[in-house]
This record gives sequence, C-alpha cells and structure tokens, in this order.
Amino acid sequence: MSYVGGDPDNHERLNEAECQFTMPPIPAGKAKRSQMNSDQPDQKTVPAEPAGDERLDSWKEIASYLKREVRTLHRWEAHEGLPIHRHLHKQRGSVYAYKSELDAWWDSRRTKLERPAAAIDALERPGRLRLVSMLFVAAILLAATSYLARNRIWPRREPGRRVTLAVLPFENLSGRAEEDYFSDGLTDELITQLGALEPARLGVTARTSAMQYKRAGKSATQVGHELGVGYILEGTVRREDNRVRVAVKLVQVSDQTLLWTEIYEQSLGHIMAFHGQVARDVARRIQIQLTPQEQATLSAARPVDPEAYEAYLKGLYFWNKFTNPNFHKSIEYFQRAVDKDVNYAPAYVGLATSYLNLVEFGEPPIDLYLKSEAAARKALELDGASSQAHATLAWSLVYYHHDWDAAERSLLRAVDLNPSNTYARMLYAKYLAALGRFEEAREQAERARQSDPVSLAANVVVAQVFFYERKYDAALGQLAKTLEMDRNFPPAYWTLAHVYEAMGKEDEACQNMLKTFDLGSGHVPWFAELEKVRVKEGWRATWEQWIRGMLDPQGPGYLQPYSLVEPYLDLGRDQEAVTWLSKAAEGRDVEIVFIKVDPRFDRLRANPRFQEIVRSLHFPN
Repeated sequence: MSYVGGDPDNHERLNEAECQFTMPPIPAGKAKRSQMNSDQPDQKTVPAEPAGDERLDSWKEIASYLKREVRTLHRWEAHEGLPIHRHLHKQRGSVYAYKSELDAWWDSRRTKLERPAAAIDALERPGRLRLVSMLFVAAILLAATSYLARNRIWPRREPGRRVTLAVLPFENLSGRAEEDYFSDGLTDELITQLGALEPARLGVTARTSAMQYKRAGKSATQVGHELGVGYILEGTVRREDNRVRVAVKLVQVSDQTLLWTEIYEQSLGHIMAFHGQVARDVARRIQIQLTPQEQATLSAARPVDPEAYEAYLKGLYFWNKFTNPNFHKSIEYFQRAVDKDVNYAPAYVGLATSYLNLVEFGEPPIDLYLKSEAAARKALELDGASSQAHATLAWSLVYYHHDWDAAERSLLRAVDLNPSNTYARMLYAKYLAALGRFEEAREQAERARQSDPVSLAANVVVAQVFFYERKYDAALGQLAKTLEMDRNFPPAYWTLAHVYEAMGKEDEACQNMLKTFDLGSGHVPWFAELEKVRVKEGWRATWEQWIRGMLDPQGPGYLQPYSLVEPYLDLGRDQEAVTWLSKAAEGRDVEIVFIKVDPRFDRLRANPRFQEIVRSLHFPN
C-alpha cells in the first residue's frame, strides 16, 4: 500500500477489523468455485465472512436489530456511512449487514444520533408546551446533524467546481512480487475508467504520476498536496485461482477523512464488471452525477476469458517499462490475449500502441504502422468509445497516410472521450505543432503535463513545442527540469541536440546526440568512442566518423534516415541532407512530419527538392 497515514517511517498497516480494507486469504473452497458460465457477473461487494449468525439479511432484520424505522436506516446509510452491503445476484436479497459492524458503527456515532432520537421520543410526553419545545429542539438538532453529515461525511461540492482524484497503486497482498503486474494492471484500468467519466467535473491524475507513490509510505495529505488533488482512492488486491478480492478506500485529502470503504469479490471472467462497479461507486461518493449513457456503459461490461485478461495485464506491465525489449514482450502478451479472446478490445489497443512505440525506438516504421492501424481499427470495431484506440489510429493516419483531417478528427474524439488521456493530448500537441498551430499546441502540451506532472514524455513534448516555435530559452529551461527528474531519458537529449543545432551551437548539439544514442542503444561502445573523438578532435571529426559508421554495411540493421540529416546539416553538406530527408519521407520516418516548422531546415526552404518533399506530405492549406 502506498500509504496509511501518520509518520511515513513508522506507518501502520490497515487491518480489516478497522476499515475492511485489507483482507484475509480467500477460503480455498470458495476460491475454486467458478460461475464463469453464468449470464450475470458473480461480483459481490462483501466483507470478510463472519460467523453465519452474525449476518442480517434484509432491511427488516437490520431495522429490528437497531430498533429504528427502515427509512431512518436509509438516511443513515446516505449520510452517516451505515455499513450496508449489497448483492449483485438477482436470486439473493438485495442488502445485508453484520452485527459486529453495526455495533462498531453505532458506538462511533451514538452521541450524535441519540440526541435527536431522544428529542423525538420526548414529543410523546404530556403537555402541549413541552411538545412544541421539543419539536423546536428536534428541528434544530436534525438540521445540525444533516449539515454535519452533508459537509463532513459527504462534503458538499461547489457548483461548477471540478473534483480532482488520484488512484494510487493498489497493493499486492499475495506476498509474491511477480504478481505485481496484476495489482498494477487493476490500477491502470480504474484510472482509465474514472478518467472517462464526466471530464468537465472530474479530473483524474494519470498513471505515471500516481505510480510514483507505490510503496512510498506517504500520508494522504502529502500525496494529495503533491499531486494537487482533493481525493485519494487506494486499495489492496488478493487473488487465488480465478477469484479476486479487492478492498478499496476513499480519502478526502483536506482533513484525511475516510469517506468510504468497500470490499469486492469477483471471478476473473467477470473482472470488467468490477471496474465499472467501482467507477460508479466512487462517482456517487464524490457527488459526480453520471449520465444515463455513462451508467449504461459502465454496466455493460462483457465477460472476458481469464487467461486473456491475465495476459493483457502482463502486456501492460511490460509496456509500462518503456524500453524496446519490453515493448516486444508486451506484444507477445497482448497477442496471447487476443488469441484467447478475439473480442477483447483493450488487448488490440495494447498491440496498436506497442507497435508505434517500436517506431519511436528506431525500428523500420512502415510495417509497424500498418500493424498498428489494423489493431486500432479492430479495437474501435469492438469498442468505439476507446479513447486510446482513437489516439493511436490518429498516429498512423498522420505518419503513414498523411491524412491530416482524419487524424485530427480521431484526436479530437480521443480527447473528448477522455480528457485525462495524457497520451492523446501529447499526440495532439505534436500534431498541432507540426502544422504551426503553436498556441493550440502549447495548450494541449500543458494540459498533458498537468494531467501527468511527472511524465517525462509529457514534459519533453512541452519543450518540443517551444523548440518548433523558436522559443529556445523556454525549451532549454523545460528540458533542464525534465532532466532533473531523470538524467537518463533519451528523448530529452534528442530534443536538446535539435535546440543547440538551431542555436548554432554545433558542439553541444553533437554531444547531446551522442548521449541520445548511447542511452537508447544500451551503451553500445561505438558511441562512447565517438564521444572521445569529440573531446579530442572536435565535433566535425565526430560527425564525419558518425556518417562513415552509419553507412557501413556491417553496421546496424536498419538505418534511420533522420540520423544522418543533422550531421550533414552541421557539416554544411546541404544536398546530402536533402537526400536523406527525401529518404526519410519515403520511409515514413517519425520526424519527417515536422519539416515545415523545424528551424534547422530554414536555409533549405528555397531548395526545389526540399519543396517537393514538403508537398509529398500533403499538409492542409
């Protein structure tokens, strides 16, 4: 668990007796029962099972036990957190409660709740004056209770004010580190579900920023203030065989009020129903009114093959490591998921994004673009409301087809479906920058960074927009901040090289380009040798040796055309630079779409061959 509260160096573990947050092991016999073939999801929102005689199985039994009217219980559940549990099974009663939980709840609220009750009882005493007096007192007490409940237990949200929420990494209770992919994957899916709900009223912190708090041992106040959110949602996960038990809690950051806790039990086959149920429950607790369409979408979760779901989560786990070898592993697992369940849309989205990331990491693009497009279109065929699928499709539409209008429609749809989708906003920012629409590009880049403040990629995109806008000092300042977060992020050095080249600082440009390839290649010795050449003989000698090495038939398998453009430009060999720009356009190099705004090419713009390259990219008028 990311935090519990109090001193982070001596934080305590929550236990189920305190807040139903962590859980005992699932009984073996219960874990093995599967209802995979049922038409209804077998999700249950249940606490740990006490003895059978502890349970009250209807509103009538609960009301009798508490000696109150049923309508009073309804009010207490809404405003006072009365611990009522619900079945999702049609064949069973709708509600139940446990005596031990009710006793603990009553002990914590007895003083506040007995006062209005006593006043009401006094109404039955003789005497009209006493009756009027007690009515007056009761009204005041009830109003005070209602106010406290409304503002303390379920804080009132100011009209028009946006609620902000962070979903922290769920804790893996299996005791096996290799199971982290499962709890991390559940976290990812909840972030996606919640991020798509009522975007004008709910802002959800993106994954990268939330995951930094995994096992961080920080309090809700610390995390909330660092992320700038009003609410924290966290949970624990225990899985045995094909059953999963998840405990969640919702904390209000301002005063660390524990607003809500719940335990969900589910089979892997119907785990998608769990995602929708939690999203609905959280929205209700933070007073987000869902539209009928949103309610229907969250309720329409289809069953998924358990092996497909597990393969998908493993694919996500490797995808998030963000390295070339791990993207290849993610593709293996995403493919395994669709092989097991051909209608599982998220796995197709995973394939589509993985293929595109391999392009970013320097692999031959054309085949990967086509594979990505096919996977994205299949995902949209299965789930037209997938923000990530729309964004990924847009990438292929721009970089492969140069269909700018269709790409913008896809990007706008992606952002509309999920305004918290950092990936979509980063792509849209780069799209707008490529067209010279810098004000809009800056807005999208900044919103991506606000959604995910510690995302290195989002921070670099902000700097790239500044670079294309020729705001070099701003770009350098932003890149310095990015490298403070991680000094080993290749795209930051790649962008630095471009900025320094545009500023006429050839040696700094050369140094940062070498750093980019050294880090990106996993420290291939050749790049370290080139750095020695730069220090000893200067940047010109380095670029000459770079060109010879890149063109060596015994060199790396695929040669990115763009990797030769900058050396030729710095050496003043413009015709050769244009030749490699042309090859980059033919090969659909990922950088070629920025040719109209890249300041390094300003002196080439009168070149007829350069103008022909620009026309081949079909920029909109």
